[in-house]
This record gives sequence, structure tokens and C-alpha cells, in this order.
Amino acid sequence: MAHDRCTGCAACFSACAHRAISMKYDNEGFEYPYIDTSRCVDCGLCQIVCPVIQYSNKNELRNDFCDIQRGYAARNVNIQQREISSSGSIFPPIAEWIIDKGGVVIGTAFDDSFNAKHQVARTKDDIVSLQGSKYLQCKADNTTFKFIRDELRTGKYVLYSGMACQVEGLKSFLRTDYDNLYTIDLVCMGIPSPMVWQKYLRTFFGNEHILHVNFKEKSIGWDSFCFYIRTDKREYKERGMKNLYLQSMFKSWNMRPSCFRCPFKKRQRFSDFTLADCWGVYKKIPEINDNKGLSSVIVHSKKGYNLWQELANKIDFVEVDMDEIRAGNPYLVLNKQPIGNRELFYKILNEHPYKAFQKLCIPQENNIQSIIKKIKRLFV
Repeated sequence: MAHDRCTGCAACFSACAHRAISMKYDNEGFEYPYIDTSRCVDCGLCQIVCPVIQYSNKNELRNDFCDIQRGYAARNVNIQQREISSSGSIFPPIAEWIIDKGGVVIGTAFDDSFNAKHQVARTKDDIVSLQGSKYLQCKADNTTFKFIRDELRTGKYVLYSGMACQVEGLKSFLRTDYDNLYTIDLVCMGIPSPMVWQKYLRTFFGNEHILHVNFKEKSIGWDSFCFYIRTDKREYKERGMKNLYLQSMFKSWNMRPSCFRCPFKKRQRFSDFTLADCWGVYKKIPEINDNKGLSSVIVHSKKGYNLWQELANKIDFVEVDMDEIRAGNPYLVLNKQPIGNRELFYKILNEHPYKAFQKLCIPQENNIQSIIKKIKRLFV
């Protein structure tokens, strides 16, 4: 498979019983599978479980799975949970439902270096570390999918939350439908490089011990989120749209190449739920928008819809048209196109990280702001 098609979901890495596959970083900081030909027996299992290779072969199954597809604008009624979530905090009530059933929840948490990793939540308190957006790719491993399979085989309820490519990777790996498996995916612009993230941290917080990171802090409002870092020396907060690391993502330079041709950006998905910010739609439903976080929710499956109905006392929601959700979240169905000189960004990043962020990632001013500044200069 071409380098720019691999999503790094690690389904092949997890499935190989001969340990012939390992994951290695490329020069942009993304993990890719590599095959040890001395161990490989040419069984073809890695291709069978690859969600990209098998995507079109599962179109009919995917369409059958999406037998409900209803859209909602929604928020968690628990304001404490919503304050530490990125949007409307819909993940915690779903996760708590699984925990109450004696199940386990698998999502993404920060490790000690603030890289992203898979983590298991067995109690409601454990769910907190899985909340909030992590704008970097999760570390690939060959244990998470196996753990989920083993838990499912015991009859235990399992919730897995990840990107659409990860959910499809999990289901391709399992090769069996489980009624006790529930999945959540997120509307995704693209997956940023962990290497770029670490270079940003070392460049601007190199001599500090980082204690907390929040990519979408909402103290000034959900619709004007902030990037926030707390260290042993200071608290750093700025508007998210002005943050240099996030700008490297918005400009597409730090995104995984496969994200520009992602096959999973479709309305039909193998997830029970798709979650996103409630952009666009929120203006039409002021009765549940208090600017403390609001989510767009797509319930794809009958199983997901039955669970959703059980959360009626924990979630405020209004049913909305799917086209309205898509209008506010175009990356539900569209791939972002690469812009600018990606090679130049990485070249400068490797030689002079400060210059790469400060010179290349400054957000562009809109035309009105630019004109005002030019006028002011005439009178100075």
C-alpha cells in the first residue's frame, strides 16, 4: 500500500501472529508498519484487516450498519463534566453507561510527556483523563485491539472512542460483530504529527515542567476557545486560533499524508456515534446553547439509538437535520487539501524550530485588519 494511504491504525501490527510487523517513525514523526521478511509467512492477514484496503469491500455492510442515522445538537446536563470537555461533553454519559454495565472504556489520554496513548477506564473517575481533544496522533500499539477482543469474548461491554480510521481498524481486526461493542468516532480535519507537537513544547516550554495541557479551554466561551498550558512556572493561555502549534495544523503542514485522501470521511460509518462541535447549528437553538459547550451528534446504529434513549435524563438535545451538521462540520465528508510548502516547513522545523513556528505559523490577518493597520501606519 502507498505510503500516503496508511492511517497508522495498527490493525496489521495487532493482527500479525508472527511478529513480522513493527511500527517505525518516518522523518515527519508519523508511525508506519514495516515488515520483517525473515518472519513473514505471506499469510495475507495484514491486508485482510487493513481498513483502507478493505474499505470499498464493506460498503454494503457499512450502509446496513447505519440503519438509524439521526442528528442532534446536544449537551451534557452535568456542568462540571462539560467544563472540562472540549464541546458538549457527550462522551462521559455514554462512557458511564458502559461502566454501570460492568464494562470498560478505551479512549485516548496523555502520557507523562503529553503524547497521546490508548488508555483503559474501568471506573467513572478514570473517564476524566479520556475527556478533551488531543490534537496529535495516538501512539500505535499492538495490545489495545487484542485487549478489546478478549474483553468482548467474555461478554463484557466495551466502548471504544477514536478517529473513524481507528474504529474501522478495530472492526477490521475483530472480523466479528459484537453486540456488546459500542464505538464513537470524531469528525476530524486530520491527525497532527506527535513530533511537531514535541518540538513545539521543547521550543516554547523547554525549561519548564508541564503539568496540564488543554487544547480547547473554554473559560472565555466555547465558541472562542483557548489553548492552555500550566507548568511549574506559569499558566499560558491564548486564543486557539492564534496558537502557533494549532496553526501548523490549520495550515495542514503537520497532518498525516493519508488525511488528505481519507476514505472514512463519509456519512456512513461503522461507529455507533459520531461526535463533533456544534458549529453552525448552535445559532438556531439558543435554548440549549449557553456557550459552555455544545456537540453535534450523529447516531448511526439501532444499538446506538437504544443507548441514546437511555441517556435522556443526562443530556439536553434537539434533533437537527443531518445536512445542518454537515454544513457546520464540512470535514465530516470532505478531505482538507494540503496548502503551502510542507517540505519547507519540515526542513526549517528540523534546523530552527523557533523560526518554523514564528515565521511560518503566524495566523493570517483578515483583509479588514490588514487594511486598518496599513492606514494607521500612514499616520505614524
